[in-house]
Amino acid sequence: MARPLLSSRALAQRLPAATLVALGVFALYKASSLTFGSVREPGSGFFPTLISVSLVTFAAALFLFDRRPRLDGEGEDLRAERSPWIVVAAVAAYALALKHVGFILCTAALILLLLRGIGAVSWRLSLAIAVAATLACHALFTRLGVPLPAGVLGLW
Repeated sequence: MARPLLSSRALAQRLPAATLVALGVFALYKASSLTFGSVREPGSGFFPTLISVSLVTFAAALFLFDRRPRLDGEGEDLRAERSPWIVVAAVAAYALALKHVGFILCTAALILLLLRGIGAVSWRLSLAIAVAATLACHALFTRLGVPLPAGVLGLW
């Protein structure tokens, strides 16, 4: 009897990557109805398309070439097993909250969660990186003319 290519345990560990591939393909499908434009004059679909393609590429690579040691029974690192799901949930929450809460707060919170919660980076360093990265992204996107949601910060 032939052995399966991946055990059910290995499939379970790769399920978050497969979920991200599916999410990326769906986002790419939705972005395909928007104007792509060019590098010099990006259309409304330019960045969503690039981000979707990147997500599909990296998630597929993670699914196909995952070289993490397999966890078997005793001594399982539950944090390592839950981390991909936390990332998927955080990105979904980010997408849902972005319009209402705003780019700056959502992006800073997402980066802080990833650095502190998943990466176990110190609070100070996580906060410094989150603020700096958020402000840099905001400056870059606004310079490129990409409208970003102000959210609750727009009320003040």
